[in-house]
Amino acid sequence: MTSSNLLLEVHFFRIPNLSPKQANLCYGVRLVNPVSCGKLSCLDWKKEIGLKRDVYMRCQTSVCIDHVDDLEEKRSSEFHHYGVGNNNFRAKVKSSKHLGSSGLSSDGPLIENEEETNNEILHNLCSYGKLTDACKLVEMMARHNQVPHFPSCTNLVRGLARIDQMDKAMGILRIMVMSGGVPDTITYNMVIGNLCKKRHLRSALVLLEEMSLSGSSPDVITYNTVIRCMFDHGNAEQAIGFWKDQLRNGCPPYMITYTVLVELVCRYCGSARAMEVLEDMAVEGCYPDIVTYNSLVNYNCRRGNLEEVALVIQHIVSHGLELNTVTYNTLLHSLCSHGYWDAVDEILNIMYQTSYCCPTAITYNILINGFCKAGLLSRAIDFFYQMLEQKCLPDIVTYNTVLGAMSKEGMVNESIELLALLGNTRCSPGLITYNSVIDGLARKGLMEKALELYHQMLEAGIFPDDITRRSLIYGFCRANLVEEASQVLKETSNRGNGIRGSTYKLVIQGLCKNKEVEMALQVAEIMLTSGCKPDETIYTTIIKGVEEMGMGSEADQLQKKLKQWKLLREM
Repeated sequence: MTSSNLLLEVHFFRIPNLSPKQANLCYGVRLVNPVSCGKLSCLDWKKEIGLKRDVYMRCQTSVCIDHVDDLEEKRSSEFHHYGVGNNNFRAKVKSSKHLGSSGLSSDGPLIENEEETNNEILHNLCSYGKLTDACKLVEMMARHNQVPHFPSCTNLVRGLARIDQMDKAMGILRIMVMSGGVPDTITYNMVIGNLCKKRHLRSALVLLEEMSLSGSSPDVITYNTVIRCMFDHGNAEQAIGFWKDQLRNGCPPYMITYTVLVELVCRYCGSARAMEVLEDMAVEGCYPDIVTYNSLVNYNCRRGNLEEVALVIQHIVSHGLELNTVTYNTLLHSLCSHGYWDAVDEILNIMYQTSYCCPTAITYNILINGFCKAGLLSRAIDFFYQMLEQKCLPDIVTYNTVLGAMSKEGMVNESIELLALLGNTRCSPGLITYNSVIDGLARKGLMEKALELYHQMLEAGIFPDDITRRSLIYGFCRANLVEEASQVLKETSNRGNGIRGSTYKLVIQGLCKNKEVEMALQVAEIMLTSGCKPDETIYTTIIKGVEEMGMGSEADQLQKKLKQWKLLREM
């Protein structure tokens, strides 16, 4: 029986006791007499030897496994490892020479694999995150006219883009396109976005052109990314010209991209230049809408450029567009922030006179918040009632704003009445609502009402936070109810909530003042266990409290101990 009549079935398995180099792949060779298998069909044969596909090794000369070149063995094993997982891989190799001879191609043993087999290996390499090996395999397949698996190529490009291997990513993209694949827009956007982040604008523009030619259309994200990159480079005019060229080449007039462009022109070149760009783009068939203008109004309002805002408003009116509620709200927010109350009244009058632009809940919230911040609570309350008269229902933001302002101004009775009114509306009071009123009551020392509201909050299923407990602690201390304050402090500490050192200090001082030194020491212990380090003032306060209780010797001993522990400095 000659060697040419033998079929070698190659099994790959791992032997843990071998060296890493030897254990990468081990070959188990079984000689099968083809005569004895002659009665079996091809399907039966594959079942007999356990192969999933017709992938085998046919030897026409003797095989010398021991003389396989070390470099080729290592290279082969790396690829085979990602192709074998649970018998998923069998390599077809047609060889007329020894496996260890120098006649192998520089591409390694994969050169003789079928396209389907290499694509299976490619898929596994991508799954294992072996991006460098996957790149080599795709490049080898391209050199030998094999078409790589396009979904695997897409994943490979995205993976390379994530680790900033942009040259390799673009190379795989081009191989994919030349092989007949059409990368999706998301993949192109990832690569273009990374190129722009690295300030490789020229490469991004080349890839954008290739993207259009490949059959994958750029979208809003593509154009926005490139335009922003141009402005980051200080090339405002290049960005304007770029968008004009895209429109002339048949690009849809995306309003989002148009708005981004105009806002960036306004930011870098001023409103006057932005108005010129609006006119130029209209010639190209890209017409601004009120959203575009609102972005300019918003940008200038946030920076307090009210003269620029007036220029934009004039341009809106001159082109026959009407201001909408968003425009008016943006203006009102800016005017309130700068305290231009007369201008606020004028804008409101205009809104009342127009049937299509009546004030909304957002409008009133802007006004009420603006007047509350300016300390004009009476005007804020007037707008609140005016809101009700206009049958514009307040939301929870409205109530919280008014209640917070009332509590700070000491209008506790009014805040309690408003809180009761809130229960009869579609708005349910929340944690912020209760905290505002409890804080106002605590500031006034009305702790019975504060505790009543606290329990009401718990019954409503609203759990207090650190702000709630801090308000109660301060309130108890102001009302000289330091024992109650210490109880809340202990409860807060047990729940793992953070307490400021100033809060501990306030409670300890109050307890020492009332000669509750033992409880003050307990609070100090809680302070230490919570990770908040007491300062010298707290220790001095405790020593003074012990001394005032007529225990002078004990106070001296405590002071010596604290100095010994270096918690007090030597005077």
